[in-house]
Amino acid sequence: MSEDSARDSLPRFLAQRARTASDGRLAIDAAGGLIAVAAAAVVASPGNLVLAAVGTCFLAFGLWGITDRELAERRATIGPIGGGLLLTARAAAMVLGMVGGLALLFGGLAVMLGRWVS
Repeated sequence: MSEDSARDSLPRFLAQRARTASDGRLAIDAAGGLIAVAAAAVVASPGNLVLAAVGTCFLAFGLWGITDRELAERRATIGPIGGGLLLTARAAAMVLGMVGGLALLFGGLAVMLGRWVS
């Protein structure tokens, strides 16, 4: 394994993907994630936690990419309050993505293992 690939990580990979995605793609990811979360809230099925977690991940990816792009493009013109709000929104999207990823991991395990009766 090379030194560069040892330093690569999932957050860096996702940040690079978000930074190279088009505005439309980021908006579709955010909107699609929101629709998936709403659908999971309405549908009562064993896999609705997994659907909500996947939707949360897409929503967070789209929101993080949008706020990161706005921060990069408008940092000089939005002032310190606007910059602080965008930084906070980007951090909130990151936390939302981590929660969605953990929910996907544990929700997927719960669906695969099923109900245990001891």
